[in-house]
Amino acid sequence: MLPPVTDRSFRWRRLSKRLKLSFTLSLSLTLGLLAACGSRPARPGPEAGPRPATAATGARLEVVVSAYPLAVLVNYVGGKAVKVVDLAPPGVPPQDLTLRPDQLDLVRSAALVVDVGDGYQPQVEAAAASARRHLSLLPAVSATAQPYGFWLDPALMGKAAALVAGALSAADAGRKAQFQNGSLDFQSVVGSIESDLESTFSDCTRHIFVTSDDALGRFAARYDLTDVAVSVTGVEEAAALVRKNSLPDVFSEVGVASPAVQKVAQVAGVGVKSLDPMEVAPSLHGPAPLSYFAVMEEDLTALEDPLACDTSNSY
Repeated sequence: MLPPVTDRSFRWRRLSKRLKLSFTLSLSLTLGLLAACGSRPARPGPEAGPRPATAATGARLEVVVSAYPLAVLVNYVGGKAVKVVDLAPPGVPPQDLTLRPDQLDLVRSAALVVDVGDGYQPQVEAAAASARRHLSLLPAVSATAQPYGFWLDPALMGKAAALVAGALSAADAGRKAQFQNGSLDFQSVVGSIESDLESTFSDCTRHIFVTSDDALGRFAARYDLTDVAVSVTGVEEAAALVRKNSLPDVFSEVGVASPAVQKVAQVAGVGVKSLDPMEVAPSLHGPAPLSYFAVMEEDLTALEDPLACDTSNSY
């Protein structure tokens, strides 16, 4: 029996003013995620369902995904109508994922395979060529392949939600209305997050932050920020940038070992905060995972002070 999941409360600073729809906040706080990571049933997560189904007939669609953020998205859009299997095991970076023979069978038999695409997981993409239905999200939502983490851009995730709804509808036309509603719900909330991010990052004194790698590079570029990856610059150069720009903190990443970041902090004499690139599936035995919306809000909150953003009009 899978353990129940509860979402931790999080801060919505401008959501109610923008949407003026109280049900949206209630929805984002109460929905649960049911994902299967590494081809095993995973503990439900907080944001992706089960939502009430509008079409109760028929078996659930089995959808195979290649990374945790895709599992989150498909579960939200599909709700009770889908059974999601994540090929990437918990705690394992999904990029360049190698598939087992049983996972290859899952890819061939699933009603739908959803992957990142654009070379993020060559073996998955090759296997998906023989899938019954296949959706590669990154090339469908962005003309730019790298950095790969399109899920950290709410606008791109909104586009991805519409594509997922279309692919699910092609697999099960009888639930088309349910999938469309799930997509519209998701787009409504990520639209508010997008406004929150734009408003906050448009009024910051600093525009540079230091992380272990470039996992947040697309996120940074979207908001005219610069993510300095220690894996690219090295410790000494990164520490020099920290001192030059008077950065009070550097950032480790959830799910990623960050000894180099710790070294930069030690050399530069600054603190270490945490950002979640939302790439690695959380442990089945750890705390209940946060929702997509809550992770984006926590990443924003973590960056506000180090970037010296003016949030006086945010509450």
